[in-house]
Amino acid sequence: MDQQAKKHLQEEFDASLEEKDQYISVLQTQVSLLKQRLRNGPVNADLPKPLPQMEPEAEGVTKENTDSDVEPVVGDGASAKAVEALQQRVKRQENLLQRCKETIRSHKEQCAQLTSEKEALQEQLDERLQELEKMKELHMAEKTKLITQLRDAKNLIEQLEQDKGMVIAETKRQMHETLEMKEEEIAQLRSRIKQMTTQGEELREQKEKSERADALG
Repeated sequence: MDQQAKKHLQEEFDASLEEKDQYISVLQTQVSLLKQRLRNGPVNADLPKPLPQMEPEAEGVTKENTDSDVEPVVGDGASAKAVEALQQRVKRQENLLQRCKETIRSHKEQCAQLTSEKEALQEQLDERLQELEKMKELHMAEKTKLITQLRDAKNLIEQLEQDKGMVIAETKRQMHETLEMKEEEIAQLRSRIKQMTTQGEELREQKEKSERADALG
């Protein structure tokens, strides 16, 4: 049952119980007056007016229970009939009062049952809310953990990119230095080859001169 509907039903029950309490109070007053009239031996007096009739479906009371006026009786010979009528009316009012009490008791039991159901539903709702709150906290913790991991991974990637750039730059520098050293070595080798070639030609010329000199001598 929807919580708002239960609240509305609870309010209706409270209003109904309050109305019935007032009705019982009026009934008790009327019964007291009737009993007092019986004790005083009423003669030539009108009976008390009946109470306003409540809804028969809500109270289980018919019009016959409430509309039981007794015609005023005049004369000493009619006193017994008046007393008997009053006694019957007192009995009917007491029966009506008992029925009202039973109806109120039944409504109170229903109200107590609804209150118990409401408390049980509220307890279930609180449990569900607590579970949802725990799930929310867990999801928030997981989300925070994932965000932290992603941030760390991003920082690591950036660091690796920086390291990669530095490695590439260092490798290029070393390669450039190596190339310069090789070029210098090659230049030195070329210079030595040229020098050795020059020396070889000089030695050959000297040998040829020496051979020509020996031939002329």
